[in-house]
Amino acid sequence: MHRHALVLSFLVVTAWSTLCMGKDDMQGWKQVKGLKGAMYAEMNYGRACIKLLNISGPQGCEAPDQEAVVAPLVHSKDLGIPYKGKRVVVVPATGADEFLSQLLTDSEMRSRVAGVLVDLTAGRPTRHSTAEKFPSAAYALYDNHSYVWNPVGTGFTRQYFGMPIYMLTASLAAETTGRAAYNAYNKFKGGRHVARMVLPMQAKGDSLQCIAEDTCLPVGGYSVWTAVPPLPDPTYATVPARSITLLVAQMDSNAMFHDTVKGAATSVAGLTAALAALTLLVRSGAPTNYTRQLAFVALQGEGFDYMGSKRLLYEMSLNSSYVQGLRMESIDQVVEVGPIGAAWNAGDNSSTFYLHSQRNPPGKYGDVDALVDAAKQAADGTQARVLTASPANPGLPPSSLASFLRVNPSISGLVLTDFDTSFKGPYYQSEYDDGLNAFQQMVEAITDAALVLARMLHSLAMPSGSSDLALNRTEAAAVAQALASCTLTDSPGLNCPEASALINPETRMYEDGTTSTAIFAYPGVMSFVSILPKRSSNKPQVPSFIFNYLGNLTAVPPRNTSAICSGDCEASLTCIGWRYDSTDNSGKGHCLNTTTNFVPSYSLRLAYNVDNSSRWSVDKSTRRLEWEKNYSWPEDSAWTESNWPENTPRLMVYQQESTSTQVITLVVGLLLTAGTAAVSWIGLKLFERHLKVH
Repeated sequence: MHRHALVLSFLVVTAWSTLCMGKDDMQGWKQVKGLKGAMYAEMNYGRACIKLLNISGPQGCEAPDQEAVVAPLVHSKDLGIPYKGKRVVVVPATGADEFLSQLLTDSEMRSRVAGVLVDLTAGRPTRHSTAEKFPSAAYALYDNHSYVWNPVGTGFTRQYFGMPIYMLTASLAAETTGRAAYNAYNKFKGGRHVARMVLPMQAKGDSLQCIAEDTCLPVGGYSVWTAVPPLPDPTYATVPARSITLLVAQMDSNAMFHDTVKGAATSVAGLTAALAALTLLVRSGAPTNYTRQLAFVALQGEGFDYMGSKRLLYEMSLNSSYVQGLRMESIDQVVEVGPIGAAWNAGDNSSTFYLHSQRNPPGKYGDVDALVDAAKQAADGTQARVLTASPANPGLPPSSLASFLRVNPSISGLVLTDFDTSFKGPYYQSEYDDGLNAFQQMVEAITDAALVLARMLHSLAMPSGSSDLALNRTEAAAVAQALASCTLTDSPGLNCPEASALINPETRMYEDGTTSTAIFAYPGVMSFVSILPKRSSNKPQVPSFIFNYLGNLTAVPPRNTSAICSGDCEASLTCIGWRYDSTDNSGKGHCLNTTTNFVPSYSLRLAYNVDNSSRWSVDKSTRRLEWEKNYSWPEDSAWTESNWPENTPRLMVYQQESTSTQVITLVVGLLLTAGTAAVSWIGLKLFERHLKVH
């Protein structure tokens, strides 16, 4: 009898537990169960707007007070449904600009929003830019800072949102949209689906404060420059310096979601055209006979108030080891390749380019007529049209050339672009500037730009009476296609033959299991500064590729191709083709005779390793201050990126039970615990009595 009572008690408790923990609400969601049993979806370590800082204060996004943000999901169209408290809003990408703009100006709306999730599944906007309408206007050489170069610019990269904002993957967007719809259908009653957003940022105040507190790192990287042909003596102790025609391109871009930035039309197409032009020139053999010296620089950090060109010019004023041979007093011509990705017109099978210069005030800046004539003549017989930009423009568009003219106004300088009076490309400094569905059009534009640039540079540098450069479009198209497959695609990306033979491409793994070896154009941060201008180890991937490609391209005899360099070479030779973790000699690199160097790119207001501290600090040197004052530079922005803890950023969506259900769960748990204890006690007593009886 007692044994039967014990078994019956156990069965009652078990049945009670099962019934309480397994009730279904006919919607497919359990009403009473712990969060561990709830269905959830997550996105880790990427696609978040993060916190940057400059001297003005914070920019970008973070979780307030470094705490995880947990709030119910709601679609932007359902934000009017009453609810006491903040919510995480799911916004279609096509409406994100309007929503975020309102969020910045409408305090009542902001009080109801805990975070934002941008959904791309309904399509991307037709035009979008997170830059200002006049990007970095303070650095212009004229006073008309209200001119609109970027009509669709939102300026979001210069705003502080102070809340988590993510761009969703396709799979998580579908999950999140469905959960937000469930909340709206039930008017946020009962169990709600929530987002948990982990985005703590450690830096406080402005960039100078966080550098002093060691809670941030400078935004930056490395520019790369090369001489064509290589300089026989970069010190000019044994040979006289020649006048230099400098070709300039940018390699970086910016946007709200940094790890999605590819900068295809903003900068990378122009960079690719410059690399293709140099490739065509070097392969022709013509540079060995030039009377002028050609040089090329790929600048990093220009999307952050031209820190790359400013740092380069400052290093030139110091004649530092990074720029030995590249003298400012020798540079009298600068040709910059700006945005050119939208130049191609399939309707008439041609590309149209515009030449921009700084002509006002008259007589202050170098005469550009020779450059204009050379560019227009270079287009003869090609599928390209080269036009002078409208005289109604106030001056140069946002460009690196302005930095050079600030230091030396007598330079003759042009910027080659695909636009006349305002930006033509739809995604200037945007996360959508990835070349999607526009790759072949960009290749056509790159081909035409490379032809024009190669012929133009040849005509400027060749001896008087020399013949024009014999190039055909088929040859140029092959070079452009090969390089564009490296710089503008996910696959092969930097697994292309031109790159993989020289570097170990980095592969990104996405949440859905897909991978990419594409170029990403956000510069990143600098944890230290390399003092070795010819060493490619510990350099970011994009500058490393450009350095090795240019070094291999421009090298001339004598070259010690049999020497394995493993990073360094003797004398003036440069180690090209070194790949980390290489297991055979082919990846150890070879010592080549090339004038190709890295130049650090970071704010002049910051310094590394002062007094052998192995850390960053604020640069207070009078030499830097005097140099900036002499050339009337705007106050340096000192861009930095906040530190954050490990496992950041993270996003999880799941069902959170209602308060009443949580109370019931707690009570049931307590009753189960008490019941289990009671049954155990009764069973023990019955067992003891059974032993006494027997």
